[in-house]
Amino acid sequence: MAENTPPLKGIARVSHALGEAASWLFVLATVISVYEVTMRYIFAAPTTWVHVTTTALCAVGFALGGAYAMVSGQHVRITSLLDKLPQRMQRPSELLGLACGVFYLGGLAYAAVLQAWEGVWHFEGKRWVPEAVPGPPHWPLPALTRVALAVGALLFLAMVLQRLVQVLRRKAA
Repeated sequence: MAENTPPLKGIARVSHALGEAASWLFVLATVISVYEVTMRYIFAAPTTWVHVTTTALCAVGFALGGAYAMVSGQHVRITSLLDKLPQRMQRPSELLGLACGVFYLGGLAYAAVLQAWEGVWHFEGKRWVPEAVPGPPHWPLPALTRVALAVGALLFLAMVLQRLVQVLRRKAA
């Protein structure tokens, strides 16, 4: 964040903090990938857990990165088209883009919450068994990834809704 930006509040602060923390998951994924390459090609002892763990770590990082990008103003926008529009068309175009984002993220968040619920609240008899990777190490990575996608989609949706309200409150040019 630039030094001259106002301090973050509420969900923006949470999104920013989670995004900063999630960025370290990519570092961890890189470290364990180097470990796997070393074990496989130098010691001829490949691992069984690095691929699924790296995939889950990166998925969590990407899931939590959308809201972070929105908060920090680094999300993907096609400004080359927006800038070529007449001034009176820029605000409606931005509103249309945000409305599409709300529609998409609303659907994604809804589906992700249902999937997360199913993956986490999984019981066998009376025993709680969240969805896990089969075989060793039997970690609950699929359940964790589903929860991260649900949280990420909800945060991103909240940030897009906040931006939509800001644009609607702004006076038309």
